[in-house]
Amino acid sequence: MNENTLLGYSLASVLFLSLIHVVADLLRWKRQVPRKYWLSFADGISISYVFLGLLPKIVDGTTAFPDTLGHAADMLKHSPFLPLLVGLVAFYGMERLVEKPAVSHGSQAVQETTGLRVWIHLASYAFYKAIIGYLIVRMDNPVSMVIFVISMAVHFLVVDYRMMEIHKGIYQSIGRWVLTVAIFVGWIIGATTVISPVLVTLLLSFLAGGIVLVVLEEEFSRDHPSSFPAFVTAVAFYTIVQIFI
Repeated sequence: MNENTLLGYSLASVLFLSLIHVVADLLRWKRQVPRKYWLSFADGISISYVFLGLLPKIVDGTTAFPDTLGHAADMLKHSPFLPLLVGLVAFYGMERLVEKPAVSHGSQAVQETTGLRVWIHLASYAFYKAIIGYLIVRMDNPVSMVIFVISMAVHFLVVDYRMMEIHKGIYQSIGRWVLTVAIFVGWIIGATTVISPVLVTLLLSFLAGGIVLVVLEEEFSRDHPSSFPAFVTAVAFYTIVQIFI
């Protein structure tokens, strides 16, 4: 398949993903299906892709690091998931940073985020989306691209729900457009620039760490229930898809 065809597929994929945040609130099934089911199903697909899709790429990337990196290359070859750990910790720190102390309203405590912390949260997710845009345009296998896009689409729905719940009006009026533009920025960078394989592996690790953290926070959230049957069904379904397709 020639480069122009792949570029067209990647552009269509990015356009599809960019629309998720724009139209997510209009999806009728989100209102008809209890959120604990569709959120857990989306989380199951996301976590399945991390373990079967992203982690093998991270291992391959770290084991192929050039010897010119010296001790860092040896360390990463022996500990290929270290970048993923760093990505998870970085996202966890960001999530804690944007939280304000709970404000009491009668018998309830409400977590609020305002001002600079909102923009820090949006900027971190914008960077996250730019990584995804870059990775899509660098893919050379249409089947892998489709599996990746489906995985990210359902993950975007979870992120959209999460951002709407935390930032409400600010996300609806500004934030979703920031995330929509960010994925296009990543695609443009990928279409015009070649980043070193080492950096791509680190970006994959950051993405994987972010997905794992979002899934864990959603599935173990005290604010809304989750559904283990929906989660495990999605894991089983998408595991089969990735193994046999």
